[in-house]
Parts: sequence; C-alpha cells; structure tokens
Amino acid sequence: MDKLQEYLPSREKGYLPMYLFVVSVVAMGNALQNYATLHYTRRIYNGRFVPNHSLPAAAAGYNPEDSTAVVKPASQTGKDSVKAKDQVSPLAARLFGTYTFIAGIIRLYSSYQLENAGMYHLAIWTHVIAAVHFTSEMLVYKTVKFSGPQAFPFLAAYGGIVWMALQYNHYVQ
Repeated sequence: MDKLQEYLPSREKGYLPMYLFVVSVVAMGNALQNYATLHYTRRIYNGRFVPNHSLPAAAAGYNPEDSTAVVKPASQTGKDSVKAKDQVSPLAARLFGTYTFIAGIIRLYSSYQLENAGMYHLAIWTHVIAAVHFTSEMLVYKTVKFSGPQAFPFLAAYGGIVWMALQYNHYVQ
C-alpha cells in the first residue's frame, strides 16, 4: 500500500487533489469502455428519436439533412415509437470517449499541480464543459433523462465546479 501512496497526490494538500485523481481515473476508464461497447453510453443517453419531417425542403444552400434538428424526440406511444432509434452510434461513442479521455488527462495532471493557475483553470473548465454538455442534452436536446445512471456525471460536473471555485484561493497562489 505504501508503494501505491507514492503515486497518489499528496494528502497534505487536502481532498480536492484526490477527488481530481479519482474522477480522472473514472473518466479514462469510461472513455475506454466507449470504444468497446455502446451499452453504458446508451444508459446515459437514453432519448429515442425519429426523423423530423417538419424541416423545410432542400433548396439551394440548404439541406435538411445538415440540420441539427434532423431528428426529434419520439413519442412514447404510436407509430413513432416503433421506428424510434437512439442516437448513440459507434462514432458518437468514440467522440464522447475521446473528449472524456482528454478531460481525464487534464484532471490527472491537475491533481498533482493545483497550485499552477493554468492547470487549475483547465481542470475547472473540464467540469464546466461537462456540466454544459449534460445539461443541454437534458434540457435542449432531450437525449438525457435524469435518473440513476445520469446522476454521477451531473454530480461530478457540478460538484467539481463548486468545489474548485470555493477552493481556488487555497490552492492557487
């Protein structure tokens, strides 16, 4: 156990470095699973969608297939529900995994260098970006419904923002 302690952030600096270390390891593990399976990503992004036929027809300079509104949330019952599909594709999972791995690396480096203002800012930005992403997916795009599997990303993102904002002057000199 003492050998393991050598590689962990110093406990003398408080709990924030250990928190960043843990969420970085979890993030990198989550990122790797995004390359292996869609199962866990589908548990978070559980919205079902159908083509949005209310978009304007194609015209010079406009293709409805290029619209970010090309799909719309499906109704829970009726003919839409039969054709509905989730939006978690292998490409989407890999992109999410890549972002998550980058965020994990930033948090890992930051957990050892919280006195460095640049690293601190990068770490807090990873939390802000995650919070904006999950909140917009829930409130705007309707791909996330807050429940059990979604609790950890929301709590980690918002908890990290609040904790790091409150502790800024303690760590950054």
